[in-house]
Amino acid sequence: MTAAQTGPQPAAADQRRQQQAQALLEAVTDKILRPFKFGELSDLALRRARQSQQSRTVVVVGEVKRGKSSLVNALVGMRDASPVGVDVTTSTTISFGPASDDDPAGTARIVFPDRSEQIAHRDLADWVSCEGRHVSSSRTDELPTRAMVPVPGSRLGDINVVDTPGVGGLNNSYAALATASAAQACVLVIVCDATTPLTAPEMEFIRETGGGIESLIVAVTKTDKNLRRWQPIVGENKALLRAHLGRDVPVVGVSSLLALRAAELPPGPDRDAAERQCGITELRSLIAATLASAQHHPVVSGLRTARGGLAQLADALRSEADAIENSAQKIPDLTAQLDELQQLKDHSQQWEQYLARDLTLTRQRAIDELDRKLDEIRNKWTDRINKNGMAVLRKNPQHFTAEMERDFQEAMATAVNLFLDGLYTQIVKPRFDSEVVWDEISRNIATTLSGQRLETSQVASKRHGLLDPSMLTMGVMGSSMLGGMIGVSAIVGVGAVVGVAWVGFNLGFKAMRSGKTNLLNWLRETIGTTKTTAARILESSIALARPEIVIRYRNHLKNSMDALQTQITEAKDTARQDQATREAKLTRAKKNLEIVEGNITKIDQVIAAMPAAAPAPTPTPAPPPAAPPPPSATPTFDTPGLLGPTSGSAL
Repeated sequence: MTAAQTGPQPAAADQRRQQQAQALLEAVTDKILRPFKFGELSDLALRRARQSQQSRTVVVVGEVKRGKSSLVNALVGMRDASPVGVDVTTSTTISFGPASDDDPAGTARIVFPDRSEQIAHRDLADWVSCEGRHVSSSRTDELPTRAMVPVPGSRLGDINVVDTPGVGGLNNSYAALATASAAQACVLVIVCDATTPLTAPEMEFIRETGGGIESLIVAVTKTDKNLRRWQPIVGENKALLRAHLGRDVPVVGVSSLLALRAAELPPGPDRDAAERQCGITELRSLIAATLASAQHHPVVSGLRTARGGLAQLADALRSEADAIENSAQKIPDLTAQLDELQQLKDHSQQWEQYLARDLTLTRQRAIDELDRKLDEIRNKWTDRINKNGMAVLRKNPQHFTAEMERDFQEAMATAVNLFLDGLYTQIVKPRFDSEVVWDEISRNIATTLSGQRLETSQVASKRHGLLDPSMLTMGVMGSSMLGGMIGVSAIVGVGAVVGVAWVGFNLGFKAMRSGKTNLLNWLRETIGTTKTTAARILESSIALARPEIVIRYRNHLKNSMDALQTQITEAKDTARQDQATREAKLTRAKKNLEIVEGNITKIDQVIAAMPAAAPAPTPTPAPPPAAPPPPSATPTFDTPGLLGPTSGSAL
């Protein structure tokens, strides 16, 4: 199998960097952090370094009839992977990724809010295009809002490609699909064609959405139909993007028709030459290069976590050295700190009341934001229904239902993220400033949230005037189930990707068919139920987080008091010791500090050497890095162990 089939292979230099980074991380955690009682943080750093990547994703957007689906087929090298044709318009999001034992070639998976079903690939168009047999049938009670197609031998390897609905045009909500977190890589490909430079609506879309996305590529399609014009169009588009965004954006001319013909040739020089000539090789290479840095994100995250531990250890060693040099003067300060902690411990009931207050305020801010978002949804859809009438919605209920679903998803995710952000910034960080504590709390909350469910009001039947026996449901699902499969946006708050706030419902599609009054009633009931369920979800999160915070904080106070008492005893002993003994202890503390600071610099050097290193996670920003070495400098990775923690360094 060729590199083109499996995706780009990491360069030898990148592999060496990856190996060096992993070796440095293991040396720092084993030889420095663990001996100084940073075992939990070491485990967290190594766990983050081992995290598997979320599926790398390309999101393809564009105006109607620009050739999005044809380009998607050309990228993966499979004709008719996505339904195409003169009269075919896709009506929902479709993702294309590598085939597997569970999802073999020749199948497709259609995704409903509460489940997914496997179908034959040949039947896909019946479920996901405006003209599809099931989509247009009045007898269909339920339609999927997403689909996934496994592609055997995809020419993009393990990269997922998301084809957005043709009926949706340049919908801003699709740009969110290309927002990357520290452990996720996405590329936004905006499709225009070779008949004209970027139009005003396309440029407006790019300014509002793509302008903030570094991983942006513009594909100019249908070059085979505009042989003389397409190259000047590419040049004009580059100039427009530079003028409007203030930076260079890659623009590639592609003939999807010729790319698909090339893909059907047997592997070899002829196919490679044909793919280069039609532009698809350049586009795939740009995508691969943009996503290549994602392989380094886990180990960079682990290194940043370890760096935070080293920074804490360095502070402790500086305090130790200061106490040795000024032992008599330090005793009153340490004693005052101990008294403050004792007062906090003695008044545990008081700080627990403050904790309850802070949790309530954090929850209320999230609920208020959800109310605001849901009011926007109500106004948007009420105005749309009253203005356009039911005929417009009934023309493509699958598309409009999916859009409603995204609106509710975004509202719920925003509220949950706001709650998590407040929980971290207002409650956890001021009390602990510990990645370990936050990681434990946030992971427990995420586990609790995933799999929650709610039910909305039933839809009245227009024909019978009775309640439809099928309940509309809204499921809150973990991102592991669907996020990687179909490249759905991960709205990132405080480092926890809120796949737990996946919201879907069993189509308002039915309500659309049962009349305007029923649709508006359904919308009102769904908004009300969403509020109730959000409140319940946040209450569950508080019930889980509060005892964890209380127990952790009590232990934190006890350990801090023990450490201070040890430092006071050490300072008193040091004050009574002779000069030679104090000098020996000071030399050891300074040597340990030198080793720790040297390894902080090594970590900074390694991270700086990583191509497009992942951004630092939001919850616990790393301390400001030291100035990176000049490009010619080669960091060393001989990490000596420290001289051993003294009693005053117990952390």
